[in-house]
Amino acid sequence: MDPDETFGRGGLNGFVDVDELVADLGLDESEIAWRKDFIGFDEADAKRLADLEPLLRDNKNEIADDFYDKLLTYDQTRAVIDWSPKGIDALKETQSAYLVSLATGEYDRDYFANRARIGKLHELLDMPLKHYVGQYGVYYELLLDRLNERIQQQVVDAVEEWATDRDDETGRGLEGLADALGFGAGSAADDPALDASFESTLRDAIDDGMQDILALLRIINLDTQIAVETYVDSYAQRLERSIDRRHRLEQQVDKDVQRPLDELHEASEAVAEQAEAISQYGDEQATAVTHAGGDLDEISAAVEEIASAADDVSAESDRTERLAADGVDAADDALSDLEAIESATERAASAADDLATRTEEIDAILERLDDLADRTTMLATNAKIESSRSGAEEQTLVVIANEVRSFAERTKTDIADIEDAVEAIREDAVTTVEATEQAADRVDTGADAIRDTVDSLEAIHDAAETTATGIDDVAAATERQARSVEATADQVDDLSETADRLAETAESLAAASQEQTASLQTVREAVARLTEEEHSREPPVYEQLA
Repeated sequence: MDPDETFGRGGLNGFVDVDELVADLGLDESEIAWRKDFIGFDEADAKRLADLEPLLRDNKNEIADDFYDKLLTYDQTRAVIDWSPKGIDALKETQSAYLVSLATGEYDRDYFANRARIGKLHELLDMPLKHYVGQYGVYYELLLDRLNERIQQQVVDAVEEWATDRDDETGRGLEGLADALGFGAGSAADDPALDASFESTLRDAIDDGMQDILALLRIINLDTQIAVETYVDSYAQRLERSIDRRHRLEQQVDKDVQRPLDELHEASEAVAEQAEAISQYGDEQATAVTHAGGDLDEISAAVEEIASAADDVSAESDRTERLAADGVDAADDALSDLEAIESATERAASAADDLATRTEEIDAILERLDDLADRTTMLATNAKIESSRSGAEEQTLVVIANEVRSFAERTKTDIADIEDAVEAIREDAVTTVEATEQAADRVDTGADAIRDTVDSLEAIHDAAETTATGIDDVAAATERQARSVEATADQVDDLSETADRLAETAESLAAASQEQTASLQTVREAVARLTEEEHSREPPVYEQLA
């Protein structure tokens, strides 16, 4: 197949509806005619382009190679080339066919419909507009380089033709050319002007070349217009689709968001009411906390008093304990002394008993002595009586003598016994005195110990009184603390109730917040759809082909 026939026949054509595209661009006959007239493209330009066809055909492969070599040096344009379903060789063939088509078209509706299709294919390939328009700058350099050579050759050919014609007329050959350039012998020295006919020939040749360039630039300009409009049309369609989607989404979002917004409004009012209630509860709680703080201050002061009193009580308790210990020791000593006193007393009692026994014995002796005295008296009396009697005096005296002797012996014995008894009494008295002295000493020592014990007990009593007073202070402080604690408990109860109300309000607030969150989530999702739709786009066709 001729490469020219493959121009624009790649795999992307299935995605292009040319008739619809042309209709969208408004490319009817009158529109095409207006565009040609606006830039001055006419039949003369079509004729000139037809004359350029051999030049373009002969240079198409070289131009295509140079063109793609240029594009492949840039990462951006190379990336677009990589997206194409065609390989680089196929792309070069397509480019060569396009180059030739510039000079072989009818430049009618079909021609420009084909140009619109080519522009659309580049847009489908996701080629940026700057690349598409910019590559014509590459084209200009490659084409004008060939046209420059062609124009120069046309000037040379026109000069040669003029010179040939002039030689035929004058027969002067090169001298005629020198004269035409103003350097001949027949030319005025001060007027080296070109020959008018020669100048006209040069101007006509150059003008003819420039007209060829203008014809080529005009047809490329028309092509560029169509291609750019395919981009603009695509952008406009995308914009319209985006606007339609946005409009539909706005309607849907408005529908979806209205209910959540209403709920959000209601929830916001509920939240505001709950917040106000929380504020009131917070004020009440703050007041209660202030009162509780005052009660706690009192508790703290009472605790300090208790602590101080407790310290005093502790000191007094220690002192009482020491005094009590001293009292115990003194009591133990007194107890020991009292035992000694009891022992001495027992010995004194025993000595007293012995003394009593001895005294009884003395009493008995004294009774006998008294009896003896009575008997002696009686004897004396009898002796007197008997002495007065006669005859019986001698016998009576004997009896008296015997009795006196017996009395004397007995008296002597009794006296000895009395002496013994007295001696025993004396010894017992000494023992008694010693025991009594010991008892006195013990009694004195015991008295001192008892006095010490009494003093200790008095100190203990005083300490006990101080302790009792401290305990009373502790009790009073404890009572005040109890009242403060009770008041604090009441405040805590109030705080607890307030906290319960706050908790209930917080639960209500949390529920309202959850409703708000759900509503906001619905709104967020709806808005996200708007954002996603705004930024989403269909994948490029080359990705669909892949």
